[in-house]
Amino acid sequence: MDQRRFLVFFTLSMGIWFVWLHFLVPVVFPIPPKAADVAIAPKVAPAEVKFAEEGEPGEAAPAQGVTLAQHPVKSVWLGPADDSDPKKLDEYFLAVKLDSRGAAVDSIELTDRVRYPAFGRRDQRVRLVGSDDAAALRTFELRVPAIDSLLKDQSLDRVPWEVADQTSNSVTFRLQAADGSWELSKHYEIKRLTDVELKQPKVRDTLAGGYRLALSVTLKNLSERPQELTYSLRGPVGVPLEDQDNSYKYRDIRMGFVRDDGITIDESKLSISEALKKTKNKKPEISRRPVKYVGVDVLYFAALVLPQGDQLKERTVAQIDAVVIDENKQNSSFSDISFNLTSPTLTVPANGEIKHEYQLYAGPKLKELVQQVSAGAVMDYGWFDSICRGMVWLLNTFHAIGLSYGLAILCLTVMVRTVLIPLSKHQAMHAAKMKELQPKVAARQKELEAKHGKNTEEYIKASQELVAEQSKMMLGGCLPMFLQLPIFIALYRAIGSSIELRMEPFLWFQNLAAPDALFQFGFALPLLGWTEFNLLPCVSAGLMYVHQKFTMPPPTNEEQAAQQKMMSFMMILMAAMFYRVPSGLCLYFISTNIWSMTERWLLERKAKAAALNPAPSPPPIAPGNPPQPKKPSPLLAWWNQMVQAADKDSKLKRGGQENTNKPNDRKNKKNRDNGWGS
Repeated sequence: MDQRRFLVFFTLSMGIWFVWLHFLVPVVFPIPPKAADVAIAPKVAPAEVKFAEEGEPGEAAPAQGVTLAQHPVKSVWLGPADDSDPKKLDEYFLAVKLDSRGAAVDSIELTDRVRYPAFGRRDQRVRLVGSDDAAALRTFELRVPAIDSLLKDQSLDRVPWEVADQTSNSVTFRLQAADGSWELSKHYEIKRLTDVELKQPKVRDTLAGGYRLALSVTLKNLSERPQELTYSLRGPVGVPLEDQDNSYKYRDIRMGFVRDDGITIDESKLSISEALKKTKNKKPEISRRPVKYVGVDVLYFAALVLPQGDQLKERTVAQIDAVVIDENKQNSSFSDISFNLTSPTLTVPANGEIKHEYQLYAGPKLKELVQQVSAGAVMDYGWFDSICRGMVWLLNTFHAIGLSYGLAILCLTVMVRTVLIPLSKHQAMHAAKMKELQPKVAARQKELEAKHGKNTEEYIKASQELVAEQSKMMLGGCLPMFLQLPIFIALYRAIGSSIELRMEPFLWFQNLAAPDALFQFGFALPLLGWTEFNLLPCVSAGLMYVHQKFTMPPPTNEEQAAQQKMMSFMMILMAAMFYRVPSGLCLYFISTNIWSMTERWLLERKAKAAALNPAPSPPPIAPGNPPQPKKPSPLLAWWNQMVQAADKDSKLKRGGQENTNKPNDRKNKKNRDNGWGS
């Protein structure tokens, strides 16, 4: 019987582990998908890049080659090119590098190097756009098929444009078609903060305009007759994917579409795997709906293009197509993706012009900032969004009073565990009670064996009743632990995706939002792929093992000993699964385990003291003055209701089973009376 029960326990444990690994882990701790076999055109030199795959109209081969006017190749900076001028660093949130070739964006950096350093390099500014210098495609490249068709071995996104006008925060590029029929211009501008704005508290956390790059595209018809054309504009390229090996989120294309009421926004997301699939199937089109915003979203930052004007009345974007910038053959999740915005067919009157305006938000994913650009959906905390936001607010509150974020996590642990004291106390008392009952349960089991013998119907029925009673008691001790799961998951998401903790140091680890990485192996461990030694998960797993040994009662039979060995094995698997969690979350694990062990020790000490020194009997109650029962707390009252409901359900089931057996007993008795049975 013991062997059979152990086999059942082992099978159920493996089943639970399978469900956790294959269904819950991909949701709570997403695993990177395997590399997809996507057919992508190989990289070519800049002069050879073509957009033939986009299927744009009007790209017929020219009858003869036409050359454009020659302009020098120049790089233009908007904002501070380096950190030499502190005043400029305060006045600008962005530093934008532009290239006259194609009048495109080379890179966009955040000027606050102290708060937003490059990942792993505190002496450099983080680059939000153009993080890959080797990428063949760039942000805001413009293609006009009607003009490109006149060129030979050239394209608008590769030839140098004229730098027509330039200031410290704006520049205008201009290019005239070789046949004199069109003049194109692209005007870029970033915001320079005024003295009044600089005096505002936390201005970098509240002013989204400082993170916007404005772009105006002007198409001027120089001919004496109306002309039609379309154009396509490249989205942000090279949005950084930081800490690839440990990240659970990769590049996504985020979109917001305007409904017919002009106010409501429908959010949508295209993952990296879906974008690769669309490109592989040569169906890159994503949507034709009126666009509020579309951009590339990573864990801590977002680069969102916002078409200006009323898109319901006068649309500037007719179609969005997914584009694979650079495919990673080893792991497709690390691939760089973007999109093309294609305009509707535009009719430009003779000697007239059409002007379309866009803004590119390139900044951190902070709630107040993304809400100002109507893109609050990029702040995605998953199932327990409200709890996550509350935890982030608490962390920021502790940090605002002068604590580091590491100490803020410790304070948050104390606060959470203080709130959970009633449940923890109930769980500890229940564990102590179970510990006392273990010898009695073992003795009862032996009595049943002696009374009925093994493998008899009476023994099985009595054992089932004993197991049901024991399971109900065990459930009472496990439920408080399950009630803490939403808090744990919410804390994991809050710590793992809050930009406030990015590159925030504490003790020896330099980033609370990443593993502590005490030292590098210099190689990848076989099967596991680990390249660094993370100390905190090992300490956390060790404390969990000690806590388990501290709270688990000694085994009374071989079956319980086998179960405890299985639990120890599960601890090792849990340690491996949590090896790459952020160091801030490990800090929570360690502190909460120390709290639990201390709390359990104090409760047991108090219980022993109470047993040695029992409280005196209360004074007699006066007649006619009965004591008023103490009203339980709402949490305890709710818990008592759950226990009573479980008791009632158990009694009903046992009563139903007894009623089912009674007719059979009467029938057997009648058969025996008639001589039919033995």
